Amino acid sequence: MFSNILVAYDGSPTSRTALKQAYELAQAEDADVTVVTVAPTVAPLAALAPVSVEGLRAELDQWAKTKLDEARTAAPTDLTVRTIERNGHVGDEIVSEIESGHYDLIVLGSRGHGRLTTEILGSVNNHVHYHSNVPTLTIDAAEPAEADRQNKEATTVVA
Repeated sequence: MFSNILVAYDGSPTSRTALKQAYELAQAEDADVTVVTVAPTVAPLAALAPVSVEGLRAELDQWAKTKLDEARTAAPTDLTVRTIERNGHVGDEIVSEIESGHYDLIVLGSRGHGRLTTEILGSVNNHVHYHSNVPTLTIDAAEPAEADRQNKEATTVVA
């Protein structure tokens, strides 16, 4: 059904879950996987902090490289993963990557910001959904109570 999957990865908990789901789906479908990480533009961020634009750009590039290394490391050994680093507006850059490749599925993690924050900041998922013809699989964040339960289970040591 799917032969070329694009997954957006930024290291957040939901993007880690999306990455895992994309890898599992790729294995089941014998599909190719491309991981894209987008480092945001420097100009808006530089205005908020007393740092050099060049220094901030270098840090963002290093951040993106680290995220792509994480994604490669998390890949099953029998799966070849291609990685792409982009710079700019996250939603626009994901859509540009979709348009430049021949992807038949995009996998994204939901940030779970909540309605007000999403209204103010916008949603990458909405942007990708409305600006792309490729089906989008959105991995939602676990409910807070469920996330707490999962964290407790993960840290419980059996005596």
